[in-house]
Amino acid sequence: MTVQFSREAVASLSARLRSANSGLVRRLVRSRNDPGKERIRMWLIALDDAQLRSGLGFALEDIAELRRSCR
Repeated sequence: MTVQFSREAVASLSARLRSANSGLVRRLVRSRNDPGKERIRMWLIALDDAQLRSGLGFALEDIAELRRSCR
């Protein structure tokens, strides 16, 4: 027995997963007055790209946004 998935469904699912991550990054970047979110943001910035991508599933755009927020 084999399971087949349509390409549209897989693309839709991956797009939704990516937007969830970028939503988290947007909230962390915007929250400058929240010490808890600031600590989480600094912790994420300290991780290298490989850890953010494979370990946490962040997209390249999310990583770039985190790095820009550090400046």
